[in-house]
Amino acid sequence: MSGWADERGGEGDGRIYVGNLPTDVREKDLEDLFYKYGRIREIELKNRHGLVPFAFVRFEDPRDAEDAIYGRNGYDYGQCRLRVEFPRTYGGRGGWPRGGRNGPPTRRSDFRVLVSENY
Repeated sequence: MSGWADERGGEGDGRIYVGNLPTDVREKDLEDLFYKYGRIREIELKNRHGLVPFAFVRFEDPRDAEDAIYGRNGYDYGQCRLRVEFPRTYGGRGGWPRGGRNGPPTRRSDFRVLVSENY
């Protein structure tokens, strides 16, 4: 299985993010949750000690991913309410953004946006 950071995801590639999973979740559990929406190509479970597990599930058909989001977002799974959505994509070669909540962006631009209301 390849890493998600080097493959930019989004609505068109059949990939979904599944968050707020129980700490004892297994790939088989995810397969059982999502198999009815379509053929699953890949499940990538991220289960790091001390953090809430999350996963990426990739369907062969992007329409199946949409159905899975509609059917499983907000679904009560044990003591957890699942968060299921299309993964966020960031600029560059994928991965997490720099800066954000922990500080300013690492690269600034000379361009600014000016919003005004003209009637």
